[in-house]
Amino acid sequence: MRKTLAVLLAACALAGCSTVNTVERASPQSRPQMVNDKRVITNPDLDDYAYVAGVNESVVGGNLLKIQVKIVNSTTAPRSVNYKFSWFDGNGMEIPPGPPWMTLLLEGGQTKYVSSVAPSPKAKDFTLTLLPDVREY
Repeated sequence: MRKTLAVLLAACALAGCSTVNTVERASPQSRPQMVNDKRVITNPDLDDYAYVAGVNESVVGGNLLKIQVKIVNSTTAPRSVNYKFSWFDGNGMEIPPGPPWMTLLLEGGQTKYVSSVAPSPKAKDFTLTLLPDVREY
């Protein structure tokens, strides 16, 4: 009986900790064009499991801005986060229609990248909005 209980407790403990291992090139050949960013953190818990580690920018199709954001889950628990990109023209006006909200699943310790391409060559700036996945509550 004690062995069964010990095995059951160990299995429950392991099931609660879902983390990932990764492997990558020791000397990366790519040279990202990192963007200085400004952050407004109103939910510190969200920042723990959806920490923005960097913003990379490029141009695709000759004239469309593309943004790629590196998001890290620094906890050991799997979590989901909702995110949405908004795009703005040179006058600071939002370019409609805004893209839909997307959901990103992050395993414990996992790093993922989310990206968006501007809907128009007029797009000069962007905003990435993150919020907890309400389905987790």
